[in-house]
Amino acid sequence: DPVGNVRHCFTPLAVYIVDTPEAAMLVCMRGNTSPFTMASYLQFGHHFRHPPITGYRHFAGGISKLKQVTGRVHCDIQRYIVGLISDVAPHHFVIAIHALMDVWYLAQCPAPDDDLLSSIDQSLLTFHENKNVIMTLGARMGAKKPINNWFIPKLELLQSITSSTCKVGALIQWSADATEHAHVSEIKDPARHTNNNNYDPQICRYLDRQEKLRRFAIATTLRSYNPVDVAEENEGEEDNIDHDEWELSDPRTALLEEMNQTRITTNYFSKATQFDTLSHRQLTYPPRTFIGGTTAIHLNYDPSRNGVKVVDISVDYNIPDLHFALSDFLQRDARGRGIVHEVASRRRLLIDRPPIIPFNRVQVWHSVHLQQTSFHNSSIVLPAQTVSTFSLHIFIHLYKIDAPFEGHAICELCVIVRPIARRGSRITWRDQYLCYVQCLSIGPIDPATKMHTLKCAKHADGSSVGNFIPLNQLRAFISVIPRLGDVADARLTKATSSHYFHSFFLNKYFDKEIYDAIYYASR
Repeated sequence: DPVGNVRHCFTPLAVYIVDTPEAAMLVCMRGNTSPFTMASYLQFGHHFRHPPITGYRHFAGGISKLKQVTGRVHCDIQRYIVGLISDVAPHHFVIAIHALMDVWYLAQCPAPDDDLLSSIDQSLLTFHENKNVIMTLGARMGAKKPINNWFIPKLELLQSITSSTCKVGALIQWSADATEHAHVSEIKDPARHTNNNNYDPQICRYLDRQEKLRRFAIATTLRSYNPVDVAEENEGEEDNIDHDEWELSDPRTALLEEMNQTRITTNYFSKATQFDTLSHRQLTYPPRTFIGGTTAIHLNYDPSRNGVKVVDISVDYNIPDLHFALSDFLQRDARGRGIVHEVASRRRLLIDRPPIIPFNRVQVWHSVHLQQTSFHNSSIVLPAQTVSTFSLHIFIHLYKIDAPFEGHAICELCVIVRPIARRGSRITWRDQYLCYVQCLSIGPIDPATKMHTLKCAKHADGSSVGNFIPLNQLRAFISVIPRLGDVADARLTKATSSHYFHSFFLNKYFDKEIYDAIYYASR
């Protein structure tokens, strides 16, 4: 110390992010004992939280090395398991699985409140009330035979979610992903470049050299960059600028991001705002990037098909009522520009009058990019989702501002078009991007899965309910799961299952943003 005395100091450990085995080692516990409570492995399956640890235990024989208790849950299984087992597994089995899934999703909420913590406790209690059916059916399997106990350490840890959240806030902020990834980039990858002997000095030497090379590359590239040369190269090319791909950027910032190997999320909100500053004379066509409500929408600069006849669109995309739907849309849009178009329309009125279409060719797109902001923080822009037409992708389309779901329609996107004026004629309609969608009716919530049921909407003659709407009325991507029944047809594929079934589940487990939106809308 400053006085000159030698002191033995102990640094307090304030915060530490670890996985389950490391947590057990940190508190000097064995793998069959909870690192947070007084529960042993015989009590991991209890439906209540045991008293917390108030001290440390000492083992005279030392601390045994622990293996990973449970593997990483695969993302795809987590998304689809509840819907896929709904018609096959017993009722209480499905309830137990969806309750456990709700615990996982709710616990990751970045802004928990008292109601959400109560929902976590209720979902966990629901799981414990229905978990016995899993053991009865022998569904808890080991390597060779069923396991007839609930000695799962992480199952007991779930009892500490709400109490820990009250103490330290949202648990998602304490994720161990960053430290786990550092183990790969700082240890495993450099170790592959060694001779497998005396690892430590070779790993340090490798990391030191890689850092020097990276800094040298950044310095030389920045030094060689000359903004005057770039300006001279771009001089005289203003007329050839693709305004849809145009975006203000700092070359040095872009370079540093590239050198640091960071994944850059394209901000279509920013691009759409930049296009708003351009005059109509600078844009000879509607911007490919624009904002609809709270969603940024982006189309590729080049259409998938150009100059396609309207009659060919009806045949190629199997839309028998395309002419009537397109004529009806143009007339409704002309009567009230800026109105919000509904998906369903009266078929009788369309049959009684002949279709009137002032053009005969269109541009066609087969995909669209949808980008949203975070549900809990609108300043966070999420990565854009590329969605294709005529696939399992279903969309939420807002047709009037109202309460969640009551003002939305869930539809399947069939085709995206932009009408082209006949040669030598003027555009008499509003130049915009249109999409033909087919509607799904929203049914009651399934009692076992707690997911909304959907059915393909049909007219009295059996045809699908569909219509043209402006592309800027799309709001979000949504996922559906076909109700496959007791036995799924082996011939079904990802591309065909949505067309051979007429009943679906609205998959709220597809991602956390969709789950949180549906959860808070149902409160």
